[in-house]
Amino acid sequence: MKTIEVNARGLACPQPVVLSKKALAEIESGRVVVYVDNETARDNVKRMAENEGCTVKVGDGDDGFELQITKLSSSKVSRGLVAEKKVVEKTLVYLFDSDFIGSNRELGKVLVNGFLNAIPSLPRRKSKIVLISNGVKLATRGSYVLDTLSKLKHSGFEILICGTCLDFFKIRDKVQIGTISNALEIMETLTNAGKVVKF
Repeated sequence: MKTIEVNARGLACPQPVVLSKKALAEIESGRVVVYVDNETARDNVKRMAENEGCTVKVGDGDDGFELQITKLSSSKVSRGLVAEKKVVEKTLVYLFDSDFIGSNRELGKVLVNGFLNAIPSLPRRKSKIVLISNGVKLATRGSYVLDTLSKLKHSGFEILICGTCLDFFKIRDKVQIGTISNALEIMETLTNAGKVVKF
């Protein structure tokens, strides 16, 4: 079984995911061992590998974490990717890059809350909510829309939050709901979406 090692320690988002994905593409079947030095990179690489049909074992490594990713066969992964792509192409993405809409903060918060509450009333289709820039604050402790986001998540909506943005604002530890994501996953989500609605 062929093994490729990827040293992604010290690399900024989304490089650990990019390098791991590239290594997986280079083998028909085998193992990719990825070394990362933080929990966010660990979780992002693990999620990417599992989404591509691979099995992942996570352990403690030198100066961080070691992920052993096993790719069973290119045909199995390819079938998984094709099936996933068909679903992703129908996805509707709601993109929030601020914690309010428009130029008036007070009115803007009312609008955000109103729009989020209206989403479940629309014809159901696979939907995701992506939070970037100041929008990541919507998913943190004390947010005025936490209850609404919680209801959306429990009804099947996926919520992706930009990890780099959280780090910039130093509020990663305040996240209450959603999945802390990375630039590559967010760009793939936006690119593959059937439609993106930006607020």
